[in-house]
Amino acid sequence: SNASGAQLAGQVLYERQKALRAQTPFPPAPQIIATHLQVPDNIGSVLRLADAAGSGHVIFISNTEIDEKRIRKTARSCDSLVAWEVYSLEWFLHEQAAFQPLLALEITSQSQNIFSTVLPTRCSFVIGNERHGIPTAILSSCRQALHIPMYGTNGSMNVTHALGIALFEWRRQQSHYK
Repeated sequence: SNASGAQLAGQVLYERQKALRAQTPFPPAPQIIATHLQVPDNIGSVLRLADAAGSGHVIFISNTEIDEKRIRKTARSCDSLVAWEVYSLEWFLHEQAAFQPLLALEITSQSQNIFSTVLPTRCSFVIGNERHGIPTAILSSCRQALHIPMYGTNGSMNVTHALGIALFEWRRQQSHYK
């Protein structure tokens, strides 16, 4: 007998996920605000993570066209499972009250370790551009900045990896408070 079991795929995996969703009431995961992502694979990955964690809504802030064909490939059809929209920075700054509290996933002089922070049940995670991070205009509107402690030489990680860690840390915390 194989202690690790056999990999699940196709209809078997689909039915398992369907049963899990039906038996376990859970709050929707945080909304995601992704600012000025440049890499289409990262945009698709954000949508895939949103679906995996149970986020119902993603806002992309961008001033450029988004390559939907490349996004669909990486999103693996999650682009049709999660509500997502693209808005300008100006629109978001005007409408940001609807997404509060905003929690920035950003290393700053005031950021807190995500693993020692109690995350609110209702919130929005904000992620920034792969190179420049979250724009100051949005960062200053965030309730707090959170970082993931890193133990290697490199001081940062891919923005979608950080988002995945944050979403599932949030999900872990929510399961403990029920």
